[in-house]
Amino acid sequence: MPTTSKDQPHMLVDILRQGEVLARLLDRYDSFAAIGAEHLTPDTGGHLAAFGCGDGWFAARAVAAISASAFDMPMEGVTSLDYLLSENRKPVSADRAIAISMSGTVDRTIAAAQRITSAGGRYVALTNEDGAAMGAAADAIASLRIDDIAPFLTGTTRYSGTILGLMMLLEGAARASDRRPQVSCKGPEMTTLLRETIPDSLDLCQRLLPGICAEVLGQGLGGVRVLGAGTDWATAEYGAAKLVKVVQAPVWASEIEEFAHSLFWSSRKDELVILIASTPEVARLASNTAGALAHAGMRTLAIETSGHPVEGATYRISLPATPAWLSPLLTPAPLQMLSYALAVESGFDPNVSQDKADPGRFLAAQLLSRRCELV
Repeated sequence: MPTTSKDQPHMLVDILRQGEVLARLLDRYDSFAAIGAEHLTPDTGGHLAAFGCGDGWFAARAVAAISASAFDMPMEGVTSLDYLLSENRKPVSADRAIAISMSGTVDRTIAAAQRITSAGGRYVALTNEDGAAMGAAADAIASLRIDDIAPFLTGTTRYSGTILGLMMLLEGAARASDRRPQVSCKGPEMTTLLRETIPDSLDLCQRLLPGICAEVLGQGLGGVRVLGAGTDWATAEYGAAKLVKVVQAPVWASEIEEFAHSLFWSSRKDELVILIASTPEVARLASNTAGALAHAGMRTLAIETSGHPVEGATYRISLPATPAWLSPLLTPAPLQMLSYALAVESGFDPNVSQDKADPGRFLAAQLLSRRCELV
């Protein structure tokens, strides 16, 4: 089991504490489920959506991919801008939504929330504290209340907390509308994941990834591509967003099949391709991809959670076989550890805020997405 101490770097501590923090969040299941039951069951003809930007969008998509099969509660995961502008999903009073923002100050997410309110629908603010302006106008606030280790580490433990929060809200809404969830957040599968699988997986990654990263960097690293399919496609996008802040090389994400049809032709021999495989079907597709890329002299790292090996991958991280509906909670962790290990092995410090280390870039980031913070 991994251990942490105050002397360890902030990012590593935040990654390693996930099992414990998520278990505490799960203790608040009744509160989250009650919010879902009261506010997230669409009226006749209505739909349920979750929207956010960046990590919020990735989380919404990842959970939306399993919402119907796991909870019998279809949900669409979209960007805040798409929810705000799309005429095809123009909200009506029967609709319900989850607005996701840890700070509650993302301009487009606030505007998207205002759109459903103006239509007479309801939304729940999934946030970390009170949700600021987004929370003030919400019908209810589902707050993770995950303490800071460092203020810039919003995308590690809080990301996993967002996934679990969405699952608990959905299950509550499903049970209130007499649907038939196939699983339960309060069941033994979730308990095993949080108390055993995630800590053991992080321990494995902490032991294996530094050596893998050192070897990759020693051979030269021209870029990183993160590929997934189904629920893992959103997780691949999340992984790329973490890597891009700490790896001094270009980073991309794509669906594994679409990479084959388009982005492959811009790839280089010195890139590392990450293959996420949480189902037997994707493991077979990833095996074919790894074998094909080997012919081009490209290196691959497989992250397996399906119990099926990705044959032909240059490197493999084989995590305990886990039910597919729990993949959105498990697969982010090894990607976080990969980001950390690549940064450390390359001599880059992942334990400082890269935004605030560059004032001009930090201002640009606020102007791009959080102008309300500058008022």
